[in-house]
Amino acid sequence: MNEMSNEAIVDEFLNYIRFFKIAHHVNGRIRVKAAWRSAKELQHIDRDQVERIIAQINGITDYRVNLRALSVVIEYNPSILPYSLWEELGSLEGYPLKRDEIRMKLLTHLE
Repeated sequence: MNEMSNEAIVDEFLNYIRFFKIAHHVNGRIRVKAAWRSAKELQHIDRDQVERIIAQINGITDYRVNLRALSVVIEYNPSILPYSLWEELGSLEGYPLKRDEIRMKLLTHLE
């Protein structure tokens, strides 16, 4: 597998996360769920690629993908990826113009 730059990892992660909303979030663990209306777009996404991207993000300690429920549970280290950053990621669907700002914050946390 080729190593991806932090920029490429973050860009791919943001491309995928836009389909999901926060279903449940406590410090250190988040569950995101896709709306059924996103299912058509998600069927073309390579699950292995999504898992590779998630696995390369510093601070994510574990994850589980549930295709039937259209959800992903991510366990993370809040000292690397703070709770507030995940909340901002969860707001991307409603505020797509914040993508660049959130991208820069995520990159800062990954350095």
